[in-house]
Amino acid sequence: MGLVNETRLRRILTRMLDENEFLSAYGIRSLSRYHADHPYVFSVQGQTYQVSYLPAESDSGMFGGNSNWRGPIWMPVNALIIRALLHYYAYYGDNFKIECPTGSGNLMNLFEVAHEITNRLTRIFLCDETGRRPVFGGAEKFQRDPYWRGNLLFYEYFHADNGAGIGASHQTGWTGVIAVLIEIFGKLDAKTFLQGGREAALGREKEKV
Repeated sequence: MGLVNETRLRRILTRMLDENEFLSAYGIRSLSRYHADHPYVFSVQGQTYQVSYLPAESDSGMFGGNSNWRGPIWMPVNALIIRALLHYYAYYGDNFKIECPTGSGNLMNLFEVAHEITNRLTRIFLCDETGRRPVFGGAEKFQRDPYWRGNLLFYEYFHADNGAGIGASHQTGWTGVIAVLIEIFGKLDAKTFLQGGREAALGREKEKV
């Protein structure tokens, strides 16, 4: 059972796949980049508070200095989004396509969107054209030292604008899911996935009978 219909799904994805909002070069942000220039402001009992986009750590000591999900990229949320997109693709197939990124004119089915997000997440760990890995940020020992540069760390979350690892550096419990995502899209293409999903659904129906 889907939580949203096709019209609402398009509205959600149009925002989510906008590079000026949720879609980063390194995955899906936990808060829209729109709020960098337009903080969410609210008042309670005469006091005014605001929530702004913070791509890395918090700008205050509240909650121990953690960003409290106000911008950085978190692997488990991205994995859940990818899983949802694959479920929707199993239902809509190639009948549902959407611009990715929003405004690019490049239409993708939902399998391709999920693959694109996975590619962006994977980019966190790969060497760029200069030989630097986004995950290591400004840590030059990890970037340049031949004994360290190939030893990848699975950080707790990632800077939404440059992909640098933040927080605990050995968070394999959820950041390690990137290996599963790479494996999934390394083995499956859209046609095979769609056919397998339909066969599995028909198999369950036969079991009920």
